[in-house]
Amino acid sequence: MDFIELTFINTLVGICITYTCISIPLINYSSALSEHVSLKILLGIVLGLASIYLFNIGEQHNTSIYSVVISPITFGLIVFGYPTFFASLIVSAVFLFGISTFYDAFSLVYFVMLLLFNVRGRMRIRYVIYSYCIAQAFNLLTHISALNENGYWALAIIKTILSLLYISLVYVFLNNLINLSKRELFFKKASKTDPLTGINNRRSIDAYIESLNESYCEKFCVLMLDIDNFKYLNDTFGHPFGDKVIKRIAYLVKENVRDNDFVGRYGGEEFIVFINADLANAARIAEDIRLVIQDSNIKLDSHEVHVTVSIGLAEHIETQSVLETIAAADNALYTAKTSGKNKTMTLSESAA
Repeated sequence: MDFIELTFINTLVGICITYTCISIPLINYSSALSEHVSLKILLGIVLGLASIYLFNIGEQHNTSIYSVVISPITFGLIVFGYPTFFASLIVSAVFLFGISTFYDAFSLVYFVMLLLFNVRGRMRIRYVIYSYCIAQAFNLLTHISALNENGYWALAIIKTILSLLYISLVYVFLNNLINLSKRELFFKKASKTDPLTGINNRRSIDAYIESLNESYCEKFCVLMLDIDNFKYLNDTFGHPFGDKVIKRIAYLVKENVRDNDFVGRYGGEEFIVFINADLANAARIAEDIRLVIQDSNIKLDSHEVHVTVSIGLAEHIETQSVLETIAAADNALYTAKTSGKNKTMTLSESAA
């Protein structure tokens, strides 16, 4: 096989390896783009090893193309950010430094340009191509005498064209994959969250209740929360303000529970919280929520509207179902509403 044919084969291998390395973590898009630095570093190590493998394939057939070798590192930066980029760069440098011109002036210019575009939030394909063209132009200018003497201009131009074609193809493939992953995540999230507040919707609540019924768990309490005088707020200030109140209450509730607690919009102006604690600790959390909401007036134009909530609380016991615990918390909430509002009632208090 001649140089062009071998180069195309090498390029196709590079596309497959780069696409595979980056597509595997993108199966779960939310985890892939999370802030877990350790996962990003681990992926960077894998991409660095992929770069080394691509370099060795090219060296064996004397068809090594720089864009193919660095493609895992390039797209690791674009998709996963700095931890992945630097991890892959360090790993490849450790194995390849001194073996090739992998870290010559071309590399310095290329990676600096990529980082500058990344900092400015410009990482579309044209900016990757800009970086490569600038680095390649710099590289050719620094080797102009050698190119003239050996007549390698045609080879250099062919490699540059193939490199740009390769980078574009990989970017298109990965961009389609990312868009598919984003859409899947969006629809998955949309099916589980309330569109107004962003917290769990009734569908998620029902699924969570089912999981609690099917598994053994530690003590937990159910908190039912209802906005006081919500109909009056809606009728007086309009439904857009009512939506604003619901969003604000959802935010304050979410901010004042722990990460392992479950918050959902039960319906209308009513919210449910599953608190992973005994009754005494859950009561303290419930009262903190009530006081925070009481002290957080909601602004309407130049006015501040005083909003309060009533809360019912019940502790789950082994002899009852989760739905029975919810009903008990709802009864406590009813007592809180009918006995003056803006208060927290537990099951025992409501029964008394």
